[in-house]
Amino acid sequence: MRLAVDRPRRPIAAQDMSGPAAPGSAPCSAHTLSADHAAQEKRLVEQARRGDPSAVEAIYRTYYDRVYRYVFFRLESATAAEDVSSQVFVAMVGGLKRFQWQGKPFVAWLYAIAQKQVAYFLRGRGRMETVNLEEAAERVADTAGPHASAEEREQRARLAAALRRLPDTQREVIVLRYILSLSLAETAAAVGRSEGAVKQLQLRGLAGMRGILSQEA
Repeated sequence: MRLAVDRPRRPIAAQDMSGPAAPGSAPCSAHTLSADHAAQEKRLVEQARRGDPSAVEAIYRTYYDRVYRYVFFRLESATAAEDVSSQVFVAMVGGLKRFQWQGKPFVAWLYAIAQKQVAYFLRGRGRMETVNLEEAAERVADTAGPHASAEEREQRARLAAALRRLPDTQREVIVLRYILSLSLAETAAAVGRSEGAVKQLQLRGLAGMRGILSQEA
């Protein structure tokens, strides 16, 4: 099955680790914005469950970037990431009628599908085609923007390398919070932990990255 929409194509790599993306400047409170987003998301998902193709397309466009970023960081291969990301949304379409709201954001369910598809890929391939180190570093550096200095591009590459050295649980939380820009609640739902536990993993992960980077200085 192929979704008849153009895929967003962006260079994928570590973003600024100083914190999640800053909220917009709208005068609404964070709680109001979160509630509005949840309501809009629920309406869209319900329309998709009823077979509305435009709703399915809207979900694809909304979440493709997040899914691709996660898959790329797990597989380190652009070709594999594109293939597996497509399979995530094929599986999503097949599972929408069975989807039930359980107090978790939709992205947590989608993230679980992505985890399974990555696992299927790794089991099926055994060995995966990966980008070489120079290409991986270039992908990371590209996210600094076309006018970034060599120092800024190198820093991005160092952050990505440090991220890969963290324990799995810490790395997963850092990826969800800073690469996929999930909220604390969304991250907790995605990994099946309390928000307090996620905060601790996040703090340990950031401290671990600082330690790794300081050793390399």
